[in-house]
Amino acid sequence: MESAPAPSGEVRLRVGGTADVAAVSATLGGVESTGEPETWLGHDLCVAADQDDRTVGVLRLADVDGHAAVLAVLVAADVVHIPVEVALVEGAAQLATDLGSPDLRVKPWSTHPGDRSEFLATLRKHGFRADGADLARRLPVRVVVPTADAMRDLGRTLTTILEPGDVVVASGDLGAGKTTLAQGIGAGLQVEGPVISPTFVLVRRHAGTGVRPGFVHVDAYRLGSLAELVDLDLDETMDESITLVEWGAGIAEELERSYLSLDIRRSGDPADDTRIVYLEPVGPRWEGVDLGILAALAGDGDTRGGEQS
Repeated sequence: MESAPAPSGEVRLRVGGTADVAAVSATLGGVESTGEPETWLGHDLCVAADQDDRTVGVLRLADVDGHAAVLAVLVAADVVHIPVEVALVEGAAQLATDLGSPDLRVKPWSTHPGDRSEFLATLRKHGFRADGADLARRLPVRVVVPTADAMRDLGRTLTTILEPGDVVVASGDLGAGKTTLAQGIGAGLQVEGPVISPTFVLVRRHAGTGVRPGFVHVDAYRLGSLAELVDLDLDETMDESITLVEWGAGIAEELERSYLSLDIRRSGDPADDTRIVYLEPVGPRWEGVDLGILAALAGDGDTRGGEQS
């Protein structure tokens, strides 16, 4: 009786090459190659997964009519498949986001994993939905923000899309630029009073001017649960205001069925003030809403300085 593969160590991803495809293919008896991985447009890209100091999986990623598409996934026969397959797909999603694809599509192919049904069911749990013969997931919009003033400009631009009742959940390291973004939103809404961090008071409510909605600015850093967030009585103002929750990841997503998630990341260079902002719409409110205007209008070459907070 053939034994099941044993669980292995952490899966690490990288851009792969033909040698990785050959190595994994050999463990499967030489199945069809995933192609020549070279560059994004016009050629395929290979994502490789390493585990326990060897290559255990490869994914073929291609551009199909302007959409990132997974054309094949191969996983070595002697490892647990699902964790490696999911890691490869999530790695492809991150790569496709950084390359500007609006979505990631998983195409049907002849060399599907042997556990095809479990693999596809797992993808559905990770936000993929049927679209014809494909499974597809909308990807976050990636915006490069070079300065604090550009971050405020992004906030102002965001107010052209936000509506009363919208919830924005912002995450990022200390000093990443969450409050700077909030200042831009406040400026775009022309709210009353200065927009400053609500760290010590937990929530600040700013009245709107004219017909503009108000702005509710929340800092959830010291909150440990949704119940503590609800205790701030946000429901009293949410319908007629725009609510931004800093440090809200893992808590604030349950406030509303629909929300806009913002993940603000540093560039990696301590001397560089550039931030990378990933905007991910969640829920029916955001279906069909084009966030491309944010990438087009933010970071337009403005080189004014200032620290982000």
